Amino acid sequence: MPTRLFYHKTPVIKTQNSTMMKRYYLLLSLAAGLSVISSCRRDYIYGDITPNTDRVIVEFFDGKNAKDVAMDYATGVIKVDVAQLQFMVRSTVNSNATVKVVGDPTIVSDYNTANGTSYTPVPGGLFALDPSDIELTPSERKKNVSIRINPGNVATGEWAIGLKIVSTTQGEISQTSSRIVVVLHVKNKYDGKYHLKGFYTRTDNPAYNGPFETDVEMITTGPNSVAMYWPDFGDFYQPFSNAGSLTAFSNVAPEAFFNAGDQVTSINNFTGDPVAGPFMTPSPGANSRFVPGATPVIYLKYYYNTNPANRIFADTLIYTGSR
Repeated sequence: MPTRLFYHKTPVIKTQNSTMMKRYYLLLSLAAGLSVISSCRRDYIYGDITPNTDRVIVEFFDGKNAKDVAMDYATGVIKVDVAQLQFMVRSTVNSNATVKVVGDPTIVSDYNTANGTSYTPVPGGLFALDPSDIELTPSERKKNVSIRINPGNVATGEWAIGLKIVSTTQGEISQTSSRIVVVLHVKNKYDGKYHLKGFYTRTDNPAYNGPFETDVEMITTGPNSVAMYWPDFGDFYQPFSNAGSLTAFSNVAPEAFFNAGDQVTSINNFTGDPVAGPFMTPSPGANSRFVPGATPVIYLKYYYNTNPANRIFADTLIYTGSR
């Protein structure tokens, strides 16, 4: 706001008393202003505050954001916590509330549209809320929302579950945090993002023969196996160089299986191609393995088809982070 200047026809005489009074009123004004600012700020702080409204509101904690949930790979049904349900922290609560939560795949679709993602909604037959009716109490204002699911059914691909609150026996449902998207990740210890440095031996095609380098993801396919996914091409591939340009065969993508000692015991073609698929073999004596540590590394050397001296991929995968 621009400053207004007031002009007086007669000079204003400044005295020591008038100056002190002005300072006094100025301090009072500043104190009042700070009080107003503090009051305003308190309205926007939602952590560790005293409940101060009689409106009882139930909501998902952090319901405005998608929640990532990681699960270890398993072949049976497990129970996993996927979200939290709560009374709004400002609500004064004197009685219990039974809150019903259901799955809704359209929530995932709406999230995809709004955020440019492509998560696949988990079909209702592949998971179950346990329980779907959750009781909140004055002493337990926040509780976990749990599901039962077989991680093996959602180990590959991008899966998410949409949940919503449909009823409460006390109070009202939040207008802003009644829905939540839960993004599921199934991982074993080999899973992650890797920087790939490799060499493709192809004696019958010099353009293919040579080094290559790119970023890939190793995605969990079982309790002790991962398959190579190339984000640049958006699918499971083994990258290589064609006369200096990165490319890939549509029917070659390694799926590595490890034993308890982290040695590669076998390699499958994850594309399922009947021609190349049966013939992926770890190169003898190459010591293909996973090396744990601060920066894990996977060494993977294999050939496909029947000639161990040709069509050989030698990959060194350096871990860069979780996916």
